[in-house]
Amino acid sequence: MQKQHRPSGQCTKITKISIVDQVCDAIKQDVVNGVWKTGDKLPSEAEFAASFGVNRLSVRMALQKLNTLGIITTRVGEGSFVCDFSLKPILNELTVFYEGEERYEEVTQLRRLLEYECLSLAVQNSTTQDQAMLKAALDHFKDVWLRYYENLEDINLLEQLVDADFLFHCRIVEMSHNTLYRDIYHMVQQLIRSHIARLLHMNLSQRHAAGLPPLGNDDPHCKMYRSIVNADTTLLRQITDEMLALTPIECTESIT
Repeated sequence: MQKQHRPSGQCTKITKISIVDQVCDAIKQDVVNGVWKTGDKLPSEAEFAASFGVNRLSVRMALQKLNTLGIITTRVGEGSFVCDFSLKPILNELTVFYEGEERYEEVTQLRRLLEYECLSLAVQNSTTQDQAMLKAALDHFKDVWLRYYENLEDINLLEQLVDADFLFHCRIVEMSHNTLYRDIYHMVQQLIRSHIARLLHMNLSQRHAAGLPPLGNDDPHCKMYRSIVNADTTLLRQITDEMLALTPIECTESIT
C-alpha cells in the first residue's frame, strides 16, 4: 500500500526548547508562583544545576536572561536576587519608534485611553494619602504654571512646567493601582512629555493672547483633582478631552 503523506499545509513545525530556556522558564514560574518573592536571594548556580540536573553554564545563561528581562539582579560576590519586576526598562527602549510629528495623533489617542482609564480607577481606588500627594503635585504645577505665564519665552521654566505636569499625571496613574498601566505610562513618557510641552505652550499662549487669567477652576487638572476627591465620575470623559485639547474649555473664575 502506498504511504500517505500529510499535506504540507497541515504540518506543524516541531521546535526544540533549549535547556537554557527550560531552566529560565522554571525559575521565572517559581517567581510568579511566589516561591521566591521580591528581594529574596536565589539558590547558587551550583544548587540550581544540581536541582535541575544540568550543567552550571546552562544555569548561568538562564540567570543572565532573567537579568536582561529585569526579573532578577545579580550582584558580584553576593548572588542573584528577585527584583520588583517592571516593564519600564524593556518597553522604554521602544519609544524611539513612535517619535515624530506624524505620530502626534496616535500619542493623543493613547493618552486619551490611559488618562481616562486611570482617572476612573483613581476615583474608585485612591486613598487619603494618594489624594494628599496629588494635591501637592497640583499645587506645585499651579506654582510653576503661574511663573511660566509671566515669561512664556523661558525654556527652562517650560521644562519645569512639563516636569510638574507629568508628575501630576503620574500620580493619577499610580492612584489607579494598576501596575500595567503604570509601566505603559512610563514606557511612553518621552512621547507624553513632548505631547505635554506642546499642549501647555499652546494653552498658555492662547490664554495670554486673549487676556485670560493664567489659571482657573476651569483648568482640567483642577477638575481631575476635584473628581477624585469627591468620587465623582460624571464628567471624567469630558475632563480628559479638555485636558488633551480635544474639546474647548469654558473659562470660569481664576484661582488665587
